[in-house]
Amino acid sequence: MGMRIAYAGLRRREEFKSLATKLGLIPLLLPVQATEKVPVPEYQDHLRRLGEGVDLFVATTGIGVRELLEGGRVLELDLKGSLEKALRLARGTKAARVLRDLGLAPHGVGDGTTPSLLPLLPQGPGVAALQLYGKPLPLLEQALEERGYEVLPLMPYRHLPDPEGIRLLEETILAKEVEAVAFVAAIQVEFLFEGARNPSDLRKTFQHEVKALAVGRVTADALREWGVQPFYVDEQERLGSMLQGFLRLYRGVA
Repeated sequence: MGMRIAYAGLRRREEFKSLATKLGLIPLLLPVQATEKVPVPEYQDHLRRLGEGVDLFVATTGIGVRELLEGGRVLELDLKGSLEKALRLARGTKAARVLRDLGLAPHGVGDGTTPSLLPLLPQGPGVAALQLYGKPLPLLEQALEERGYEVLPLMPYRHLPDPEGIRLLEETILAKEVEAVAFVAAIQVEFLFEGARNPSDLRKTFQHEVKALAVGRVTADALREWGVQPFYVDEQERLGSMLQGFLRLYRGVA
């Protein structure tokens, strides 16, 4: 019988299932988050302002960039034209990849963390459009304001905890019904521990019986903040390499 591995993410579930199955693992899809698109009318004024042109554009997620351009299409705005004229920064490889796919190659790329963007920020003044990924980014907003920018926050989608998903994943971990849990975003770690009925037992189980896997260092840092030492961290931020790396390490340790 193959090893059982839970997936706490919402997006790319079928991809995870397919990759895990090919490697002989038994995947359990137990997302702890729900994501909802923010209706375009809610932030149309900011989209229109973006359409008028900005000096700096900070992309934090690939899906967020795509959603912004889609919102622009709904309003019949040429956002791509505006972004072509801006200095473009990407928080990490995924956001950078989407920008390149759209013909908007970034001028600077961070390591996937918000602090890594700070040294890349040019001095203002000007207007800086900041694409948010489901929550405010006060550190980045403050840094931009200190450099003399007027900040234009754009939130095309927001994250919500899924109480039923959190309950199911917690019960699965505490019952040791899986050998490992894969987290692909820091917010999944936060939602699980903030919504858990027994975070202390959850932490102990992760330390001794169930392995915590992280895609990217931001997710790994979130696990450490909750007292969990990640068993495997995939720096490439790819599901396939995370699963392969975990199996290599697990078989070497076990």
